[in-house]
Amino acid sequence: MVLRFAVVSYAHMHAWSYTRAIKELETEGKATLEAIFDNNTDRLRRAQEVFKPRRVYNDFNRLMADGGFDAAVVASENARHITYALPLIKAGVHVIVEKPITTTVRDAVEMVNEADRRGVKLQVAFVMRYHDAVVEAKNRIGEFGRIKAITATNHGTCPYDWFVDPELAGGGAMMDHIVHVADLIRWFTGKEFEEVSAFVGRNIRPELKVEDNGLILAKLTDGTPVSIDSSWSRHETWPIWGDVYMRMLADRGVLTINAFNQNISLADDKGFHWVSFGPDADRNMIEDFIRVVNEGGQPRASGLDGLRALEVVVAAYKSWREGRPVKISEVRVQ
Repeated sequence: MVLRFAVVSYAHMHAWSYTRAIKELETEGKATLEAIFDNNTDRLRRAQEVFKPRRVYNDFNRLMADGGFDAAVVASENARHITYALPLIKAGVHVIVEKPITTTVRDAVEMVNEADRRGVKLQVAFVMRYHDAVVEAKNRIGEFGRIKAITATNHGTCPYDWFVDPELAGGGAMMDHIVHVADLIRWFTGKEFEEVSAFVGRNIRPELKVEDNGLILAKLTDGTPVSIDSSWSRHETWPIWGDVYMRMLADRGVLTINAFNQNISLADDKGFHWVSFGPDADRNMIEDFIRVVNEGGQPRASGLDGLRALEVVVAAYKSWREGRPVKISEVRVQ
């Protein structure tokens, strides 16, 4: 079946790449871009000019009333994921939601449970699970025996805009970046997080109302120690947004991932850049989602995966506020 997509909001910059992937798959007869929605007029106009969808909406209720699509990509501000994703799920639409799945554990549980009740696919956009280097590492990590320790980073430049609004984003760098790496750690190990301690320093950008640096030290259920540096520590002139780096120490070796290291250096009239020539994880994710909807099974990164990663972040904020280690069980909704 050719999957008919709607893209709901271009607030998150990744929406542009997801839509580009849908349009590429449209040329192969695997998908169509039926509709786009945004409550921001300028973003909507730009997306319409670039992608030329069949229908354009600035009213979400009208989009829902007209229907005519099988799946939707929700890439709004974090706090509004629940606003858009839940009605879509209730309408029987398969949903890819940008990470984090939402900003509260309770909302995430509601989304996951509703998707289960309706029998629709709920995918969280953990695109790193679809990155070729990460998939290769996942396939090979078993050769090294038991994982004994993991060090990881997800650095970046500060995205500003709504990402630094505590109400819309739900937090700062920790909310933005921990979930990606926490998800990969769960995927590689098959273990859950048990306890989290968060350490936040003085802001690099003192004008921000959210944290722009944060380090968590955590323990998995089998006792494996983990560290994740989730800071927006890259200067605005840094040639690429950041990194996703992991080093896993195992019984019989060490496996290191530097996922965005495939690039060339380019200097032009716009400055100095790193131009990536690596795998297209966004397209891989969209294409696999189409396969799952058509053939059955669960998405590689499910709504439950999004919930579990969010619990790590929520525990990190609680740890920061209260100055103590926090068990995941303390933030889990029963």
